[in-house]
Amino acid sequence: MSEIVGIDLGTTNSVVAWTDQNGRTEIIAGPEGSRIVPSVVYFDPEGGIIVGERATQFSVIEPTRAARLFKRGMGLNSFLNNGEKFTVDGKTWSPEELSSLVLKKLVTHASSHLRQEIKRVVITVPAYFGEPERAATRLAGEIAGLEVVRILNEPTAAAIAHGIDQRGQQSRMLVFDLGGGTFDVTVMDIASDGGMTVKATGGDRQLGGADFDAMILEKMADEIDLKFALDLTEDLYAFVDARNKAEEIKKDLSAMQTAQRPLTIGGKPFMFQLSRADFESMIAQQIGDIRDTILNTLEMAGGGTGGIDEVLMVGGSSRIPIFSSLLKEITGKEPIFSRNLDEDVAKGASILAAKLRGDASPQSFIDLIPLPVDVASHGLGVSLLEGEKMVNRVIIPSGSRIPASGEIEAFTITDDQMQLQLELNEGDEVDIQFVRKLGESLGNFAKPRSAGHPIRISMSYDADQMIRVKAFDGKTGDFICEINLKHETLLSTSERDKARDFLKGLDFE
Repeated sequence: MSEIVGIDLGTTNSVVAWTDQNGRTEIIAGPEGSRIVPSVVYFDPEGGIIVGERATQFSVIEPTRAARLFKRGMGLNSFLNNGEKFTVDGKTWSPEELSSLVLKKLVTHASSHLRQEIKRVVITVPAYFGEPERAATRLAGEIAGLEVVRILNEPTAAAIAHGIDQRGQQSRMLVFDLGGGTFDVTVMDIASDGGMTVKATGGDRQLGGADFDAMILEKMADEIDLKFALDLTEDLYAFVDARNKAEEIKKDLSAMQTAQRPLTIGGKPFMFQLSRADFESMIAQQIGDIRDTILNTLEMAGGGTGGIDEVLMVGGSSRIPIFSSLLKEITGKEPIFSRNLDEDVAKGASILAAKLRGDASPQSFIDLIPLPVDVASHGLGVSLLEGEKMVNRVIIPSGSRIPASGEIEAFTITDDQMQLQLELNEGDEVDIQFVRKLGESLGNFAKPRSAGHPIRISMSYDADQMIRVKAFDGKTGDFICEINLKHETLLSTSERDKARDFLKGLDFE
């Protein structure tokens, strides 16, 4: 079997790992020795592309030529705060293309280390990612010339890495995953044989450590304005330096009560200082939102706050002490931190990759562990006219075990109706304005149908988290149409081919 590696494609940092036939896992470092690759891309004025730590260094000098936090734009029009698209030297780069550059670098390192070309990968995503973000992640892999064997939820990957020596113990685990750009909370049951079944998941695709950095940066700007009457945002280099130091301060406050860093603005020195208490006050709204998400997820999972046996902390921002205190207060359990917060998600992905490869030694734990069972993080439904109002009729509710399927009956609404407009939505709400339309398709009946003629709509959500929706004539069984997801932010076939060909000529050594 051809080799498969596991990749944690992170908002701020990415990691690649490999597990051998006997279950031994290693994080694969690049030529420079770094096991963690910053998810940063820098476009050299001479035409070169740099990914990782050196890109971070160059971004300080020429910040407008560097892209970061683009994972937040997966499946969306833009990842920039101003809503504009990222453009360098006249070329616009989509989040999917930027992510493919990171994937290509990681796989190049893995191929060199393992002395064989890597073409297959398991890539992790936040559990709360919807279908557009998952499709965009697959597209990033495709552009990088890879076969994405499985999209795996990050909390599940972390639990796999954490639980490989926990077999024999049946328990319910809460995984709290707060990374650089996304937040997830997942409740899963772990069987005595190591099998994992996700019971419920919740989160926020736009909440993470980068938001906390931005709040500290805003406070820096306010103090600079008050002291010097200067606008930090107008000095690009000072702004980038301040942004980096804001992140350093956030990390320091996980271990210290007070942190400080020197800044320079307009040639004037300024020492910025922040206490942990003030920091927690700054992020009070986010803490409250996270608390609500935890409680809602526990309610969805059943059993309430008292049914948790173990709390696992994952993601760099989970180190912020207030979140450990919050989880202990809610569950009554002392949170356990992942052995390596920055690497365990990739490790779990590589263990699943080894399982899927199918050549594990019978003596290894890999051959014994069952495949994890995930759930749909969002409801999936179709648009239907009920009375005079268009509503979202949910076919697969959030929390459904994957693979999942469902079927509903609908009816034509006018006499002599010849066409059917099929629309796929993401969300559990009935009100159409509170769901996200994922795709649509227009089909024709074999002949005109009178009002009230039955239509059968089936939906499936398979283990690879791919959605398929089909409509059939309810009386004859004739096929009418199906949904082919085509998000406007995803690239056309020709654009994908062009991007893939471009990557083939890049050197990531």
